[in-house]
Amino acid sequence: MTAELSRIREAIQFIPAIDRDTWVRMGMAIKSELGDAGFDAWDAWSQQAESYKPATAREVWKSIKAGGGVNIGTLYHEAKANGWRDDGTHQAPTPEEIAERRRIAAERAEKEEADEARERADTAKKAAAIWKAGTDPAGNPYLSRKRVSPVATLREIDAGAAAAILGYVPKSGGEPLAGRLLVVPVKQGDRLSTLELIDGDKRKAALAGRGTKAGGYWAAQPLPDGNGDGLTLLIGEGVATVLSAKEATGHPAIAALSSGNLEVVAKAMRGKYPAACLVILGDLGNGQVTADAAAKAVNGLLALPQFAEGVLIDDKPPTDMNDQAQLCGLEAVGRAIASAAAPASANGFTRGRKPARKRFSPALFRKRGFRGFRGSAQ
Repeated sequence: MTAELSRIREAIQFIPAIDRDTWVRMGMAIKSELGDAGFDAWDAWSQQAESYKPATAREVWKSIKAGGGVNIGTLYHEAKANGWRDDGTHQAPTPEEIAERRRIAAERAEKEEADEARERADTAKKAAAIWKAGTDPAGNPYLSRKRVSPVATLREIDAGAAAAILGYVPKSGGEPLAGRLLVVPVKQGDRLSTLELIDGDKRKAALAGRGTKAGGYWAAQPLPDGNGDGLTLLIGEGVATVLSAKEATGHPAIAALSSGNLEVVAKAMRGKYPAACLVILGDLGNGQVTADAAAKAVNGLLALPQFAEGVLIDDKPPTDMNDQAQLCGLEAVGRAIASAAAPASANGFTRGRKPARKRFSPALFRKRGFRGFRGSAQ
């Protein structure tokens, strides 16, 4: 390890430590190779940046998972691109060379930031145009397939009309979306940033544009004012899950639109509603892990659906609250949310069964705002 650590220390000196994305990737590369033993090398290199903060460096390093997809080859590739030669003949850059690289990196970062801002503005403009051109989604194929009712915060548009506005055909996994598309507005804060489009075959696509969906959410209804006192807010992954949960309980609900976005959205809602009871609607399988983390991060509750062993929906094992609504009715969804509990201190999830954890009583949940069931699915 000593020889490899020395090689890493030499190579990384050729990489400007000014761009945050590069900074994090180099940390990932070093940790994948050396584990926590590599922190000192990464931290020492990080200190070249004027924005360096010891506490931030420690926090970022702690968040990096070894084997997270970036390996040490990435660091060596970046170093070679900046003049490093892995043959023993290289010389470390001079302070003047480092300063010049910082200047170039800063210019590049400024240009990328400006380009991204233009992309975001363009995406938001196209999203607004599609929303304006959209119509009432009554009878929308996706909503019908999921057996949920439309709400005022959804519209639909023909795939051809959407493509004409966008200037390209929206695709999912290389497959073009077709027919009547459900239009799901995505907001970052109170601002429309992009749209998620969903066709009748459940293909989904967000509009092109960097950073327009990260941290964004869709609300099934206008969000209330205030600090959340007496409010129970449901936060799930997808549109159908959130609509089923809202219909079952009457509580306001929002969708993070991906499992990886759950924690970011939950934290944003905790900032907006510090006094609210936040209930994270977890999907079974991998979704349980991210839902559990989101609930822990905001001191919220975790609600999970339950299914009998061997039951299928669309030839697949059921995973979410919408599947539960279709298979068991909305009352079952209401019961699952009413039994939401503080997340477990450790993982250990299994399909179709909740992990052992401290549960809240129905009386306490009613005190936090649960208003009862809203009927059954047909």
